[in-house]
Amino acid sequence: MSSKKQTKYFKYIDIIRIIACIAILFYHLGILKGGYLAVCTFFVLSGYLSCKGALNKKKFSIFTYYKNRILKVYFPLILVVFLTIAFLSLFPSITWLNLKTETTSVLLGYNNFWQLNSNLDYFARSMHSPFLHFWYLAILIQFDFLFPFFYLALQKIGKKVGKIFPCAIPFILAVISFLCFYKIGFTENILYSYYNTFTRSFSWLVGISLAFIHTYYGSTISKNIKKKSHYKKIFWIYSSILLGLFLLVGASSLYYSLSMLAVTWMTCRMIEYATLITLTKKEASKRNNKWVSFLSKISYPIYLVQYPIIFLFQYIYWYPIVKIPIIILITLGLACVFYFCFGVKVDKKNKKIEFLKYGLSIILLITSVYGAYIFAISKNHTLEMKELEEQLAQNEKILIQKQEEYQNHMQEEASIWAQQLEDLDYEAENMEEIVVNLPLVGIGDSVMLGAVDNLYETFPNGYFDAQVSRSVWAGKEILQDLKTKELLKGPIVLNLGANGDCSTTCKSGILELSKGNEVFWLTVTNDDDVHVNSSLFALAEEHKNIHIIDWNAISKGHDEYFYADGIHLTINGRIAYTNAIKEEMIKVYTELYREKKEAMMEEHEEMQKTKISFYGNNLLLNAFVNIHEEFPDAKFNSNQNYTFELLKNDLEIAKEENTLNHKVVFILDKMTYLSNSDYKKLFELCSEKQVYVLTTSEEISNNILSLNFENVHTIRFYQEIQEHTDYLRSDGIYLTKEGNKALSLYLKEVLNSEE
Repeated sequence: MSSKKQTKYFKYIDIIRIIACIAILFYHLGILKGGYLAVCTFFVLSGYLSCKGALNKKKFSIFTYYKNRILKVYFPLILVVFLTIAFLSLFPSITWLNLKTETTSVLLGYNNFWQLNSNLDYFARSMHSPFLHFWYLAILIQFDFLFPFFYLALQKIGKKVGKIFPCAIPFILAVISFLCFYKIGFTENILYSYYNTFTRSFSWLVGISLAFIHTYYGSTISKNIKKKSHYKKIFWIYSSILLGLFLLVGASSLYYSLSMLAVTWMTCRMIEYATLITLTKKEASKRNNKWVSFLSKISYPIYLVQYPIIFLFQYIYWYPIVKIPIIILITLGLACVFYFCFGVKVDKKNKKIEFLKYGLSIILLITSVYGAYIFAISKNHTLEMKELEEQLAQNEKILIQKQEEYQNHMQEEASIWAQQLEDLDYEAENMEEIVVNLPLVGIGDSVMLGAVDNLYETFPNGYFDAQVSRSVWAGKEILQDLKTKELLKGPIVLNLGANGDCSTTCKSGILELSKGNEVFWLTVTNDDDVHVNSSLFALAEEHKNIHIIDWNAISKGHDEYFYADGIHLTINGRIAYTNAIKEEMIKVYTELYREKKEAMMEEHEEMQKTKISFYGNNLLLNAFVNIHEEFPDAKFNSNQNYTFELLKNDLEIAKEENTLNHKVVFILDKMTYLSNSDYKKLFELCSEKQVYVLTTSEEISNNILSLNFENVHTIRFYQEIQEHTDYLRSDGIYLTKEGNKALSLYLKEVLNSEE
């Protein structure tokens, strides 16, 4: 609003610009969640000042207008673009995959549509590009290109039809624009409404309408408000409301669209009052007013350089309380340098200042030329990245399907395991019932024969073959016959020996025939005559399936169990004899089931130790199909936007739900940076697990080793990449098909060797 011919300074117009500039900077720094609304303020100012400046001229020149806009808007933009490219080229670790295509879109003024096509979310403030904020300048350039034709058409209509039409037409178009913005953003795609030129034009059009109103009809402020002090108070009231919206209305707010309309309207009202609060040259020369004017003049350079600086600082892991002030200072410093070099006319008499100005200007220009060279020789990865994007999308679908299958498999496995434990517990609790119903086979002499009725009563599913004067020798033949008839399907009870022992060969035959069965062999009470008991105990020590029922010891001192010969059983003896067999069987089977449960638990635990949980970003997703072939039973967790907080949250959830497997493998490329402190916290979360970190650089590998976690292992895949350059795509991040296959085989080799 100021020029050489003007005698008045519109300080409060500059204040509006400063407020909007600070709001956007703080939004990009993550301080002001509604700072994005200030873009509407800039659009209103752009429309108003462009139109007002044109209306103030006696003759409007399209050539002059374009020349001024190129010098004020486009030239600084080009300079910052190429300087950014030049500076970032000094950091090989910084990956900017879209350099060629994105820079082209910025230079040609269609970056808003490019970002829309690339699905970049400005609200998420993705740090994959230093030019994410240039969508605004793309729209502004498009507005600047259209403005002369739109302005001349409106001016002509005003002269021929009536002055009300140049005021009304932009306003009506603004209403239509906002309605489209609201409808598309609310019902369809918020990014499309946000980045689209027409849907964002309502603020700019309102500014044009206001400029025509002021020129043709004057201010719309009530004539009852006469004092300049009242103007200032009302201006600051609007500013306070504006600040409140910047503080409170985030991008996810339901009032997001209406807040943009409110900011547009309040900016118009602030312009109304700002144009009535003027300062004379003398007043403008005061120090505080000079500072306001200066900050306003560097607001555009501040906007240009802030995001490249923020982008660079994402690779510097300082605490926000330290990082943010430094970013602000560097941003202000660079903006001042730009203004000094290209916006200030220095006194030629002051040679030192003049030398400094031109020296810095030459350095900036040469550096930008180098940046232009880097841009010119940079490769266009569009087709390659499109192919990768399609592959990642396909892999993501497969991964989701496999995650569902894994979850169903785990639920089924858990259900089977729970049922097995339940069955074992039931058997342990009901062991007597189980034992007495076993298909028991009993082979004995006259001692067993005397108790057969009791035995059948106790073991209703049993089969007993007992005969007077039967020796051990007969046992082999009987067992052979029973085996042939497939009757040996349960435990075997032997009561042979009272009529004499048999040879080792005979007993070996009995043992061979009873292999796979639990054998319960009763000792005899006439061992002083036959000397068989010691051989039975020796047999039990050598063979795990032989269990001795020491009837000799059990019955000692119980004369009521026997007739006068001390061998054959009375009624009481038959009962005690049967109970002795039952109790020993219960004891043995209880122990067998305990051992079985312990073995199952141990086997289950060992099986759990082989299970793996993978966590990774696109490096994992890209190689997912190959890795899944090698580890079909693993759990896969992939997120291309993984950060420390997201990883930590996923691990905590898995621990809480008891779904974090024994082996935890992190597969992350450099798009997800974790500091040593981040790794330490993640490792502490997995302190009871075996952790493996696939490293794509020697530095990360050494950093992890320096943390000294015994349960943490590094998988040094960077060594394979160094030896096989064909494993990496040209972007230096993503793996080729050969690289993905090699990665999966390398993981298999390392993880299997650790078992």
